[in-house]
Amino acid sequence: MDDDDQQEQKINFTMNPDQTPLYMADGYLITSNEHIVSFNFFQDFPGGSNKNIVARVALTRAQAKEFLKNLNDHIEKFEV
Repeated sequence: MDDDDQQEQKINFTMNPDQTPLYMADGYLITSNEHIVSFNFFQDFPGGSNKNIVARVALTRAQAKEFLKNLNDHIEKFEV
């Protein structure tokens, strides 16, 4: 495969909404160690101090830095 073929390749993402839920998070907790950065997204329980973790994502430090850059770029595009 030459360079032109590699540049023309596209990645297609598929998602089944019945199997991939979308959660609204009230907050998040970020933890890390020397290898990974973990994001824990939670929802509050009404009338108490309990939190329900609804999603967890772990990234390498390099992936987390790239994610942060892309998130910042994305937000800046849509701010007025």
